[in-house]
Amino acid sequence: MTHKTFVQSLAERLGMDEAEVSALTEQFVDVFVQEMQTSNLVSVQGFGNFEIKEKAERKMYNPTTKTFKIIPGKKALSFKMSATLKGRINK
Repeated sequence: MTHKTFVQSLAERLGMDEAEVSALTEQFVDVFVQEMQTSNLVSVQGFGNFEIKEKAERKMYNPTTKTFKIIPGKKALSFKMSATLKGRINK
């Protein structure tokens, strides 16, 4: 599903204008990202938990050049779905 089809579907369900729904989803994403940056955890009841995890620096071997390369550590987004969502998906 693309952003456009998501906005169209949500606007249809809510009976709102697509421009309003698009602005609403942009604000939702902004708040979500801001909260992830400050607390590293966002929990949406009935949906799941989003958490930022630190990935450690690691060594990678390139078989073509037969050399090792250091991959720097990074942050990654982790999602664990709730039991409610898991039940709805596995119906």
